[in-house]
Amino acid sequence: MLTLPALLYLHIKNMDTLLLSVSLAAIALCVHTLFRLNSAKQSAKNLQNEIIDKNRKLDTMFFHSALGIMIADKSGQLLDANPKFIEMIGYTMEELKTLSFIDLTFPEDREKDRELYEQAVKKKLSYTKEKRYRRKNGEMFIGKLSASFILGGDGEPKYTIAHVEDITKEKLLEKDLKESQKRYRDLVAYSPEPIIVHRDGVIIFANEKACALVGMSMKELHQKSIYDFISPAYHSRTKVRLGELQNIMGEEETRHFKIIIPGGQKLTIEITHKAIEYEGLPSIQAIFRDVTERKRLEKDLQKATERYRFITENSKDVIAFLDPNGCYDYISSACRDILGYEPDDLIGKNVFGFIHEEDATEFEKAQLENLIGVKDYFSIVYRHRQKDGSYRWIDTVAKVLLNEKGEIDSYLAISRDATQRKEKEKSLESANDFLKMLSSLDGLTGIPNRRYFEEALEKEWERNKTNETPISAIMLDIDCFKLYNDTFGHLAGDDCLKQVASIIRDSLKRPRDLAARYGGEEFIILLPETDKAGALVIAEMIRESVRKQEIPHTTSEIDSYITISAGHATIVPDAQFSPKDLIREADTALYQAKRDGKNKVCSRLAN
Repeated sequence: MLTLPALLYLHIKNMDTLLLSVSLAAIALCVHTLFRLNSAKQSAKNLQNEIIDKNRKLDTMFFHSALGIMIADKSGQLLDANPKFIEMIGYTMEELKTLSFIDLTFPEDREKDRELYEQAVKKKLSYTKEKRYRRKNGEMFIGKLSASFILGGDGEPKYTIAHVEDITKEKLLEKDLKESQKRYRDLVAYSPEPIIVHRDGVIIFANEKACALVGMSMKELHQKSIYDFISPAYHSRTKVRLGELQNIMGEEETRHFKIIIPGGQKLTIEITHKAIEYEGLPSIQAIFRDVTERKRLEKDLQKATERYRFITENSKDVIAFLDPNGCYDYISSACRDILGYEPDDLIGKNVFGFIHEEDATEFEKAQLENLIGVKDYFSIVYRHRQKDGSYRWIDTVAKVLLNEKGEIDSYLAISRDATQRKEKEKSLESANDFLKMLSSLDGLTGIPNRRYFEEALEKEWERNKTNETPISAIMLDIDCFKLYNDTFGHLAGDDCLKQVASIIRDSLKRPRDLAARYGGEEFIILLPETDKAGALVIAEMIRESVRKQEIPHTTSEIDSYITISAGHATIVPDAQFSPKDLIREADTALYQAKRDGKNKVCSRLAN
């Protein structure tokens, strides 16, 4: 069998750019060694020492590479990996050797990745792609994969060597940049004011309002010089000021211009220039304001203000403005009927002083999400204290209003009485509980899912911690299940999972014992107030029951029927441990059972 350095040497021509310079040096040394081999002056011992030295350097390249490197056989079964790849994926070397590259692929991408790999093997061609990986902890990361093949003596692929670079941050930044640019274009395109973006005096973007202002289409306006529209008397001053402004990113300047539009008409307008970065390059954004249009808008604003006052003072909903700290700046007269207060009783008072203490946390959470930009509004139902000291349920929708700097200026809150609604909600509690129960079950096997298990574990952990009693967990895994699926198909695999789940569920007799599907072919059992011996008895009983069911598995590596491996762990909860420690220990015991030949039960005792 080829050693790791030898594999790397054979593969050196396919390594990516990061390792290429070191690889070329190693090749040069190897060629030099071969040349000296033909020389009668070089002794065999010196040649051997130099080959060892070259292998040592290749080892160094492997173990200290900034890229993740993994080696697999033709089927994709992992044989080795360097420390960087182990760090990326989160598995130990022993765990990786039980997996194939498909096991590390994000579940939704596995079928396509398998097809791509099979085609590459068939054509004996290297390939590079971006793909999603799943770490041991379930997290996803995006990697740039470069895969090549080492051919055997028969000319067929014998080994696969792959290099992986974690590019998650770069992809997220790229996505954020695209979204940011799209938001900017959407914002500007639908702005009620004419806006253009120009670079070195050449127009590179204009919205519809700007096109309408000058009477030209977007196509006609694009790549035009701004000086075609500015009165010649302003050319010199404009060039100087824009040159200064270009060097101060984010600074704004507002001034009046006389512009000339097609047909010779002159307009006196107000323009605000601002240095921005557009499509990655320094540019100038210009917002136009026609003085005549402004006067019309001021009249419209006056009308809108009058309508606003009429609506707020006659609405049955409570309409309020709050400052960024949550103090009432304004509240409509509807607060008399709903809360019993006069508007002046609340102006200047902080809304948190009126919220029921049990609802304050949710209110603060919703406000915090708003402050950090998760969303620009929030809706919440809470109890607001009335003037007589009692509380009334209020349904409030609040929207953030920003100032020119993008900072929170105030909140607009519209509130209504939600007392009747809360009473109706009580009648739906039993139905909601039923729906919650359904959402906690695994859709295939009918037993609880992983989320429900984790919630139950937290509760049982605290109960056993208070009582100072042991709590145990059993992690079970169907042996050679991938081979079963490959042989009998996924429908048969689903039936197998259902049968195993039924056996596990029927093996538990106590009300608080819980079996759940943990993921794939893995199941987990929670045994409150159970010591190591008790957990071992149940694990062995389930293992034997599954084997006695005699579910045929003709391609199993260890038996002709379906078998399971199990690992169990026991902890007496205290401040030193957490629920995650119990799961980790049970998982470790399961992998030990797998390494020991499968169809076994292994145990761990953390304290």
